[in-house]
Amino acid sequence: MVDESSVALDIDRFLDEGLVFCDLKAADQTELLTLMCAEAQRRGLVMEGYLEAVLDREKQYPTGLETKVIKVAVPHAMDKSKVIRPAIVVAKLNSPVNFKEMGEGLVDVPAEMVFLLAMTGPKDQLTALQKLVGLFTKDAALIALKEAATPTAIVQAIKDHLDG
Repeated sequence: MVDESSVALDIDRFLDEGLVFCDLKAADQTELLTLMCAEAQRRGLVMEGYLEAVLDREKQYPTGLETKVIKVAVPHAMDKSKVIRPAIVVAKLNSPVNFKEMGEGLVDVPAEMVFLLAMTGPKDQLTALQKLVGLFTKDAALIALKEAATPTAIVQAIKDHLDG
């Protein structure tokens, strides 16, 4: 049995206000992921080639989630060899960017927030995905994320609702 508080702490260590972007503008999914991956690479979190790995995975297994309050996407790479240090890069968008729905990938999801996962191992990635998807099922969490206007407020909303 997994202790929920220790799982939340694992997620906490991946969050950094410096990797949370508010009111980010991007014309499309590729531009958005390019911006997010470039920042992760600039900070020494991922290597060159991580963007391509994320784009490839997104084409094969899309990550858009049609949640009630605010639409989200959780792009990540299958190839963990390009990750130097695990992190979650968060973007709250100026206007939605389409991601294909998770599952069949037939429907566009106009994502308003994107959570880019850069994980070094399958256990961390699975834990992060499970906790984030759990967070996205809570209306209160989604409302808090929608209302959050600063990186500090976004990180706090995530932490508050991961624990609850």
